[in-house]
Amino acid sequence: MSETAPLTQGGPVAPMRCATIEDLARVRERLAKVEGGHDNLRDGLNTLSVQFSDLRRDLTKSMADTGAQTRREIMERVDDMTDTATERNNEISGRLARIEGGLKLTSWVTMTFIVLATGLLGWGQIGDAAWSFCKRAFGYGS
Repeated sequence: MSETAPLTQGGPVAPMRCATIEDLARVRERLAKVEGGHDNLRDGLNTLSVQFSDLRRDLTKSMADTGAQTRREIMERVDDMTDTATERNNEISGRLARIEGGLKLTSWVTMTFIVLATGLLGWGQIGDAAWSFCKRAFGYGS
């Protein structure tokens, strides 16, 4: 082929060159390398996609397991707190019942002593009045 440029309406065109067999072999070799790299990239992306899916699955399972464990631990603590509160409530109720019983006994004893004291004072006044009456009736008093 000639090395001179044909004339066109827009001006001279760059000279055309034909590829040799060696040029085609080099282009094919480069193309094969590019296609091989493309295949390697696709395989790598597929591997990464699988790994990300596995990681997402493992993380989701781990989070679910951790959440379940945390809920169990919280519920155990709440149950322990409830048991402790119930024990304290029963203990306080028992103490209050003993205090109430003591107050009732104290009140009963106090009322009994008041009634007895009032009764004795009343009988003492009746006795004093009878004694004074007898002394006057029989002339022993002034």
